[in-house]
Amino acid sequence: MNTMFAKKALLGAAAALTVLTLAGCSTPDSHEPADLQDFREMVSPKVSWTASVGENDGYLTPAVTDNAVYAAGGSSLYRLDRHTGDKVWEAEAGSRIVAGVGTDGMHQAVVTDRGEVEVYDAEGKFIWRATLSAETDVPPLVGQGLVVVKTSDTRITAFDIVTGERRWHYQGQAPALTLQAFNQMAWSPAGILAGQANGRLLALGLNGKPVFDAVIGQAAGITEVERLIDVVGRPWVDNQLMCAAAFQGNLVCMSSTNGQLVWNAKVDSVTGPVADARMVYVVDDQSYVHAYNRANGREAWVNRDLEYRTVSAPIRIGATVAVADYEGYVTMMNPANGEVVGRTRLDGAVRAPAAQFGYGAVFQTVEGEVAYVLQESLGE
Repeated sequence: MNTMFAKKALLGAAAALTVLTLAGCSTPDSHEPADLQDFREMVSPKVSWTASVGENDGYLTPAVTDNAVYAAGGSSLYRLDRHTGDKVWEAEAGSRIVAGVGTDGMHQAVVTDRGEVEVYDAEGKFIWRATLSAETDVPPLVGQGLVVVKTSDTRITAFDIVTGERRWHYQGQAPALTLQAFNQMAWSPAGILAGQANGRLLALGLNGKPVFDAVIGQAAGITEVERLIDVVGRPWVDNQLMCAAAFQGNLVCMSSTNGQLVWNAKVDSVTGPVADARMVYVVDDQSYVHAYNRANGREAWVNRDLEYRTVSAPIRIGATVAVADYEGYVTMMNPANGEVVGRTRLDGAVRAPAAQFGYGAVFQTVEGEVAYVLQESLGE
């Protein structure tokens, strides 16, 4: 961060925040990670293609559209061919990219370490940039004619997608201590979903006005660390459910149509939830992978094999549910019981969530490898 921006961020911040880096969100340092155990291989993982986009701090995540994969690394934004991983174009940003990629398929947005959001078109042509009120590592949310950015001073700002003019901003509140964990906004029928450091899930309309403010976690304990309740990861949204998870809080699922509570479960989450037709999956602060019955929230299973291996958010790959860890191992599990059924390895730690692409997923490592992983076969 340059000196001018550092001064502006400090002056413009609505609250002085202290950030706590959690071991479960970075390379293990306070707990010994478990050794990988032998397992009965039931699937054949396949790395369909890889591309190198440059090193990053682990919070950059790829984005998949109908005709491309977008990824960032160093100070470059790349469009990749979805089927081969070949680079279609490379756009040079004004500085090192620290947040992204957000896309609606026509516009791509990233944030640089200068505290600026930059927007490019589908052919890699620079369109506009705007200075933010503070730094961020949260990917911009792009669509509905807006580029929406959430910054570390708890401000959510919407810019016109064509002109870059600021349309509105919402100023949130945050506790004195916040958690350093991946965070991402999402679109929903209720509007823009944004997890807050105060344990609440906020929905904003396209005009920036709050639609609802749901409690995901409530602070408890005496010390600031004990009272950490940041909503982590990306909220999950489909036609039936909206789900969000908070550190030292709950996994909460609500109706997508009316926002009414469907169920909640106590879990110390460090990733956002991911759901399929039967289960909702989340990872806790010990790197245990939990599966909950989608209909009633009852815990179906817990996989403890990857204890303290700082695993990423779960994602479906073929007939399995998969996570990646600090050594780059992608572990596939049987979604019915959590048993490990397959494993492959990428070049470097995976900290940010993978992006769904068909029956596979696109991962990005801290070493700058972008990899499309598939499941080739399922045994009996």
